[in-house]
Amino acid sequence: MDKFAEKFNTFDIFTMLIPGICISSLFCISLSFNYYSLWIKMGNEKYLIFIIFSYFCGIIYQELGTMFDKKFLYKILYKGNPREIFLLENGHDTILNEELFFRSALKIKEYIITNLHIQINSNMTENEEKDLNSLIFGYCLNLSEINNLTGKSEKMIMLSEMSRSLFWGCISTIILNIFMIIICPSFCIFYCVEIFFLFIASYIFIQRKKRYEKYRIRILLRTLLLHIYKPTQLPTV
Repeated sequence: MDKFAEKFNTFDIFTMLIPGICISSLFCISLSFNYYSLWIKMGNEKYLIFIIFSYFCGIIYQELGTMFDKKFLYKILYKGNPREIFLLENGHDTILNEELFFRSALKIKEYIITNLHIQINSNMTENEEKDLNSLIFGYCLNLSEINNLTGKSEKMIMLSEMSRSLFWGCISTIILNIFMIIICPSFCIFYCVEIFFLFIASYIFIQRKKRYEKYRIRILLRTLLLHIYKPTQLPTV
């Protein structure tokens, strides 16, 4: 239980608290020209309020990020949900890249289908194939968790979700700055310069999200291959 609590707290900090603090700080900078006097008048409790607000802000952006991933971002980045297309002939190249690695990864699919006696149709539609791949991915996660093989892949998902929240935080701050230019045009130059750097930061964060997501899947599959097969008996492709 202590180990679980420790992992949960680490995940909590990196995916919610830290992004929440960064996003809240960006909001405060944009609002400081008009509302800094309110911050000065508050007592020491303002720091506790800021941390609590940042944590809930992090939760909101994590949930929004998950929703936006499923709605449209996965389609833009990968042309589909990674867990559905990572073992498709016409979709794996956006996730696994190398053809040899893809062929090795298919051995995991065969292993799970065979050992769990999963019934599949001989002529599956693309949607049925995606559903099967999603099921296989879920079993891969379960196998990793049962055999305590999730250490490095968990770090990758934490970094990915943190980068995703910071990406949407930058986008939100850009929108806020545009609004502030309208109501506070005297600081237009500052807001425009900040918007420029926020665009650069948002691009960096979305690329980091994508890289760590792909790296997580690749680590998960490699770890399972080494666990299922002895290093001297890895499947040939």
